[in-house]
Amino acid sequence: MRRSVLCALLALAFCSVAHAQVVRPAPDFAISGVAKGTSLKSFRGQAVVLVVTQRSRGKEFRAMLNRLHDIYSEFSSEKVIFVAAIEDGGTEVPCDIPFVLASDPAQVAADYGVNGRFGVAVIGTDGNLDFITGQLVAAERVRDMVFNNFESQTASRKQPL
Repeated sequence: MRRSVLCALLALAFCSVAHAQVVRPAPDFAISGVAKGTSLKSFRGQAVVLVVTQRSRGKEFRAMLNRLHDIYSEFSSEKVIFVAAIEDGGTEVPCDIPFVLASDPAQVAADYGVNGRFGVAVIGTDGNLDFITGQLVAAERVRDMVFNNFESQTASRKQPL
């Protein structure tokens, strides 16, 4: 009995330490056009690039899509999920990167603090909000945030010399 209680306490302590690494949990949101109940949480274990825009034909949005397109092949091999939150009700993303759409784009913009016309966020495989900006950003910066997140840095530190 004591052994099982001790094991349970150790497991609980381990889980709380592992969960404590998520410093800035990304706000959850629903995804439209996919199976019912699909949300950001269902993508745990995969990095997510979220692009928020007021207009589907906006200059910043199109420029960001072009930048991401140039290095998309690097993201596809890592199974990165791309999500667009288009506030004007647009249902198509004008590029060949497979985007899924956020169900309530205005709420996503508010939850992520995107007050202007445009924003980009990177959510790590652990659900941590690793990066967010309201400006156009280089695709290389997005790539660096996806591939050099907290989880991968921690794993590389544990490698024997």
